[in-house]
Amino acid sequence: MRQIREAERARAVKLQSKLIAESKEPRELEKQSVVTDIVTTLVVVVYGGEMICSPWLQFTPSFLTNHRYPLLFAVAQVFISNLPAVPAMSFQTELPLSFFDGLTRVLLLTAGCPGFILKHASPAISSSPWALMVTSLIMANGGFFLVNLFQMLSPYGWHIKTPPEFLPGGWRTMDLWVAPLITVVHALFTHSQESLVPYHHQLVHKIGSPTMFGGLEYISENEGPTVAVTKPMGEADARSLCAVVLCALFAYRTIINFGIDWNRTPSGVQAKRKHVIRSKHDGKRLSKDNIKATHKSG
Repeated sequence: MRQIREAERARAVKLQSKLIAESKEPRELEKQSVVTDIVTTLVVVVYGGEMICSPWLQFTPSFLTNHRYPLLFAVAQVFISNLPAVPAMSFQTELPLSFFDGLTRVLLLTAGCPGFILKHASPAISSSPWALMVTSLIMANGGFFLVNLFQMLSPYGWHIKTPPEFLPGGWRTMDLWVAPLITVVHALFTHSQESLVPYHHQLVHKIGSPTMFGGLEYISENEGPTVAVTKPMGEADARSLCAVVLCALFAYRTIINFGIDWNRTPSGVQAKRKHVIRSKHDGKRLSKDNIKATHKSG
């Protein structure tokens, strides 16, 4: 978040210099505050999804019962905020972190989010794949949705603006669709919900031979007809498979955002295009057009 904030501030300063040179009055930039950074990290990014889901699923947010992780995040944020400098986002720095992001995100999507649904007291909720996917979507992306809604990383201070998810093409943001996808795939392979077992059975039956996705076990009871029963994958195996998929997707996103520019003219001269930075956390676009639009709205 500090990388994104500093990139946005650098663009705002550049815009201010341009406006001053044109004898126009620039908009005043807000001073950075460690308290604002801590609030943005704790209340929104880390626990934002829990705060949104807790009233509907009737559970107590973890930051009210466990003080260790909020203090850990707060201390880490103070340390990062007081560093002299941090490297700018680039292909060399983001590609290794994309694998770490995949490994940590898979724990949230396969162990954290599903627990609130699978252990719910209401059978209608605990057995609903739709509730599983919606909860995963909100808890994994709710924090950064609020960050973009209130423009918490803007150098001009907090203000309300349409989040990128609701703008044209926002639905294609990778973090939006991988969250419910990974959660339901893990539940499908591990038979976490009975309603998903027939779909796993059809998948394994079409493959035919036993694979890493599961196999068929033929059971005959009381000398009756033989019945094919699908064996679920182990929790660790399914989570490992989801981690590989997530790491590959996040690495692909890094290559698209920071990799080689293939948009070249036939003469070999690189074509001019708008430079866009996307968050390594949620893939939102943060471009210089955001700064201009914000300046005009102010």
